[in-house]
Formats: sequence, C-alpha cells, structure tokens
Amino acid sequence: MARSQELQSFLDATRDAFAASGATAEALSVADKIFSTANTTPGEPANPDAVEMPACEHLKAALDGAKAEDGPVADLARALEAIAPHLKWVLRPNGEDDDATFKACHANAVVIGKDGLEARDDIRIGMSLLAPETRYPDHRHPPEEIYTVLTPGEWKQGAEGAFRSPGVGGFVHNIPNIVHGMRSKDVPLLAVWSLWMGDDA
Repeated sequence: MARSQELQSFLDATRDAFAASGATAEALSVADKIFSTANTTPGEPANPDAVEMPACEHLKAALDGAKAEDGPVADLARALEAIAPHLKWVLRPNGEDDDATFKACHANAVVIGKDGLEARDDIRIGMSLLAPETRYPDHRHPPEEIYTVLTPGEWKQGAEGAFRSPGVGGFVHNIPNIVHGMRSKDVPLLAVWSLWMGDDA
C-alpha cells in the first residue's frame, strides 16, 4: 500500500531522532525491528476522524520548543506538526476513573496502529502530551517500548523508581511489563513512543 509522504517523513524523522538519542544497544535493537518492519511492509492507509482534547492547547508550545532545537529533534517536530491536524487524540487507556483535572491535562494520539493514520497490529507508534506540572500514572504493558523525548520531562521505572530526565533528544526504553510513569515540569511534555508488537513480542 502507498504511504503518504507526510507519514513517511514522520517515520523517517522518528527513526533518525531515536538513532541520535544516545540509546543503548538494546534499545537500538528494538528501534531497528520497529522501523525496518514499518519501511519494509507499509500497513493499510486509514483516515480516523480527527479529534482534539483539551490538553492539545499545549501542543503548539511543545512543538515550538522542539523546533527551536537543532537537528533531529527539530526535524521530528516539523514532521509531527505536519500530521497533527489529522490525528485522533484520546485520553489514556483504562483511565475511566481518572479525575477531571488529569483528563484535561493529558492526551495521546496513535500515528501507526489502531486508530492511527496507518492500520496494523505489529507496530504501534504515537505520542503523549502532558500539560505543565502533570503526572502520568504508573502503568505497565506487555509490548516493549521506546520513547524519543522532544521537550523537557521526567520518567521513572519500577514502582519505587526515582524520576530522571533523559533530556531533550534523549530516549527511554521500557522493557516488557515494567512499571513506568512520567511527569512534566514547568513546560509541556511531548514525546513520541514506539511499541514492538510483532510475533516475537
């Protein structure tokens, strides 16, 4: 299936930004599976209804901050900006009992995968956006996950783990089923996540 140039540019920019993130060999191996599979076998083009959430009011500030960086981070921010109007933004999965304040302060969007711009079930790529001073609850999931960090923010791993800052352009690698969470500080947090959901996951 043909893939739009905007979507291909986003995939290429995500791959390049992660490659430049200082990631470990283990994390780079996950990235290689994700992006080589994505580029070898495109999925089915999809056109979900575009939806914005209240937290999307912080997207422009986050993108502007990322575009002010040099190199791959700015390239990824521009590629993300090009597809943003077509995305279906949603609240976090299984967050029905979250309080109203948190619901107004976060949003996720899938780019590749169910409800994304390309339908497939072996890869899931999307992004998370947090308003300033927002804590995303600890959670876990079977698929292995990597993040490319576009704005300042902090991540933790393990129920008792300490928060740390990967830095703009940095990476996060969540092994399968590890408890993890994140939080923004005084600016919006924007990060692109990529999950490997293939047969060996």
